[in-house]
Amino acid sequence: MLPVNIIKFWAGNLLAPRALLQRKYEAFKVLLEYDSQALDLIADIEELFYGERIADRSQANSLHRQLASAVSCMIEELRKMHPLRFRDLPENFNRINNYARDLVRLPVMDSGPPYTVPLATAGEYPDLTGGKAANLGRVHALGHTEALPGFVITANAFYAYVEYNGLREEINARLCRMEVGNVRKLSSLTLELQELFLDGEVPPAVVEEIERSLETYVDGTGLLAVRSSALAEDSEISFAGQYASELNVNPADVFDAYKRVLAGKYCPRAVSYRISNGLTDDDTAMAALVVPMIDAVSSGVVYSMDPDCLSRDSVGIYGVRGLGASLVDGSVIPVKCSLNRGKEPRLVSECSFDRSALPDEKMLIQLAKCVLKLEDQFGCAQDMEWAVDGAGQLHILQTRPLQQETHEHPAQPALLSAMPILEGLERASGGAGCGEIYFASTGAEIARIPEGSIVITPSLKPSLLSFSAKMNGVLSSAGSRASHFGSVARELGIPVLVGDVAKSFEQGQLVTVDGHAGAVYNGCVDDVLTRSCVDAQVSTRVLDLYTDMIHSFVRLNLVDPDAEDFEPSGCESFHDLVRYCHEMAVREMFSLVDKRGLGMGRSKKLRTELPLVIYLIDLDQGLRNGVQRQKEVAPADIASLPMQAFWKGLSDERVTWPDNMTHVDWEEFDRMSAGILNNDSRLLASYGLLAEDYLHLLVRFGYHFSEVDSLCGQLAGQNYVKFRFKGGGAAIENKTLRLKLIQRILIHFGFEVGIRGDMLDAFCSRMGFEDTAKRLSILGYLMAVTRMMDMRLDSEGKLDKEFENFISAVEHIYG
Repeated sequence: MLPVNIIKFWAGNLLAPRALLQRKYEAFKVLLEYDSQALDLIADIEELFYGERIADRSQANSLHRQLASAVSCMIEELRKMHPLRFRDLPENFNRINNYARDLVRLPVMDSGPPYTVPLATAGEYPDLTGGKAANLGRVHALGHTEALPGFVITANAFYAYVEYNGLREEINARLCRMEVGNVRKLSSLTLELQELFLDGEVPPAVVEEIERSLETYVDGTGLLAVRSSALAEDSEISFAGQYASELNVNPADVFDAYKRVLAGKYCPRAVSYRISNGLTDDDTAMAALVVPMIDAVSSGVVYSMDPDCLSRDSVGIYGVRGLGASLVDGSVIPVKCSLNRGKEPRLVSECSFDRSALPDEKMLIQLAKCVLKLEDQFGCAQDMEWAVDGAGQLHILQTRPLQQETHEHPAQPALLSAMPILEGLERASGGAGCGEIYFASTGAEIARIPEGSIVITPSLKPSLLSFSAKMNGVLSSAGSRASHFGSVARELGIPVLVGDVAKSFEQGQLVTVDGHAGAVYNGCVDDVLTRSCVDAQVSTRVLDLYTDMIHSFVRLNLVDPDAEDFEPSGCESFHDLVRYCHEMAVREMFSLVDKRGLGMGRSKKLRTELPLVIYLIDLDQGLRNGVQRQKEVAPADIASLPMQAFWKGLSDERVTWPDNMTHVDWEEFDRMSAGILNNDSRLLASYGLLAEDYLHLLVRFGYHFSEVDSLCGQLAGQNYVKFRFKGGGAAIENKTLRLKLIQRILIHFGFEVGIRGDMLDAFCSRMGFEDTAKRLSILGYLMAVTRMMDMRLDSEGKLDKEFENFISAVEHIYG
């Protein structure tokens, strides 16, 4: 049995076609709103995926939910327009959405015990104890007597804290809004998270384990240090100085100190550092190290491979009096000593030091031996923090891989000396490119785009996609970052700018396009190209977060609407679904009413001096107020913006119309009536569906008809003009010449045109209101001028002359 919605659709089509037209139009308008939302979201996702915006990984989850919702709503509205034709679309949406959801889904973390681990065994559980504690645990296991006693409050305890206090949703709601470049927002959001953690309570099960560990692993009466040990800390990414440590903590205050360490996970600098290194919030789950305080006489850091020594053959020891906090935070100048890297390290002869800031020579040699042994055991150069107490005992406070410079930093570009010849353009895609200007308005011109050119085009039309690999940059008079072409350009790194560009350049002119600054320079400006390379150096860890997601989210595979795979099963990404739904919705609107005029029963006749019989239906503010009860309306009563533009061209005073010929569907008249039907019959007449920004019009001119479907409003991303021309009463040779003429004219004005048999289809889209309205006026004028031309057009020479006359007339009329 057929579903109820399909039965209702066919019943409405037969019994209430006027209401069906209204519902289709309403669904179409809603679909276009979701289309705009989806394209904006795809642009946001691409900026995230390609490193143009550095944001928390949770933003991908949030954007996925929003995009999936927008695409689902597009599908719902498209199925309202024709439920039977698109009944397989939800299945394909679910296929793509389920795969994408698996990709963005973050793992569920364990909030169960153990909540503490002895420091001596912490090296065995790095996923529980974090980098700092795991490294110290390995120091214990390797037999270093200088290692401190203590225990670790695990990452599982952190998750238990989050779960117990109901913080997960609060955290996610803020993480998905965090971007590295937005300092003010980042500071505000992290402050909110810190306050949430400070206001929470340590779960009873965690409290119980901490209290037991305090009795077992440290002196319950002495002062303690509670130090951060995030999961990714002290690894290939050091997180040096990013997190908080609480010193001189009374055992009774350990729980408050622990909460401050947890809150410190969300200090702005730590979050910015984490995001910039491509780590998720869970990658840095916070464990905490609890160790006895050392009453240090001197302390500092020792590098097994001194960064200040270019030959890398020295151990560098830096020290200060007392605790080393003032050393690592950069507030004091330390005393330095160097030793060679031999089996028996020796002081470098030039070394001099303050004995109150550094231990004696014997201890310095012990420090050097200790750090070199750790280097050998860990398999890489080490950065070790140390302290010597009043009894002369050495303590290892921390060790981690030494972050070594490569001395291959890219040079910073100098300030630009060149002045832009055009600036303030809207940025649709970043990057930079240099090349010669090439104007590409028509399909033929696009097909001949030279390699490495800077293309100037009226709009970011989909036909450019096939030739994107040839372009070094694009300058367009219309379009936006939300266009399909803008999406592909961002993927390929092609700079795309939008603005008043058509009259600012000459063919073959050498220019540089700065997609980041929205500017164009004369010649090839190396500083712009170099700066683009420097700006593009995003951490590969950041890009790796999203590599697997690109295909199912933003990659556009359905680029050719006429291809065999342009169907739901051919969709491989959300972007494909958006493209498919938009194309099918436009096609549905283009076929709103068949030649029988179904649904035109309550239409109003247009009263005009032109020899045309036209009936109009007002879908939504297409006619001015006050004419609802009238059976006839005048052109002045038309409120539809696209119909006004079209009628301006069709009724142009320069066009001559015969007084004794009414243009109806003569072919249908001959076939059905044998001359009996009245010329006013709705069956033979032209008709139109109007809304404030929408037009669907079928105009019958004797033995041929023309069909126009257009959305023309203030949102350039939704605007389009779709045109079909078919038939004619002359010989096939004459009809073919007229089709060629119409094709040539439409291509000249930026339409994409195709011909099959005696039918011509043309399309242009995503232009501003004025450009769309101008093309509707030109289309109306073209239909008026060519309506009987097949009778007299009998040679290529006449075709060329008619083309020149038309272009000259249009330039005179419309500029």
